[in-house]
Amino acid sequence: MSNPIKIRYIWSRENVEKLFDSSYKYQFNNSGKRYFGWLLIALMQYGVVVALKKDAFAILLFSTIMLAYWYYGKRWIAKRRANKSFENSEFKDREIEMLIDESGFKILSPYKKNLKWSEVQEVVELGDDIMLYSHPNFHYIPANGFESIEEKSRFKSLVKKYGRLR
Repeated sequence: MSNPIKIRYIWSRENVEKLFDSSYKYQFNNSGKRYFGWLLIALMQYGVVVALKKDAFAILLFSTIMLAYWYYGKRWIAKRRANKSFENSEFKDREIEMLIDESGFKILSPYKKNLKWSEVQEVVELGDDIMLYSHPNFHYIPANGFESIEEKSRFKSLVKKYGRLR
């Protein structure tokens, strides 16, 4: 693997949407917040039952609002925030270019940054796409960012070699 793996793509609204959907699901499934959510849902459902038995419509209304927020509201708010962040981003509709080799990741555009393998916490496959975590930042690599399937396979082999693929 002497020649570097080249990644090039445009940071577009479509990529932001795909990143949000994949990362939201990944982060929620791999977070302790989901257990808190289960507890919250159980309490709210208990609240609904108590409210119906005791004719306490204030508790029923509160429980219903909390359940609606948990299932729909927080995702909608987070997605809206991600879209707004994209609209205000300096990277909007700009080309992202990276080179990956034995020494690590080299981000060439829109800014220059080098990441050694030791600075990368994990690389996560999100369907066909890939997310690179380097605390506190992450870098998204869509499937169409690779020049070919062989390049993507080389990338995965290199990441596995350094034990970063999850």
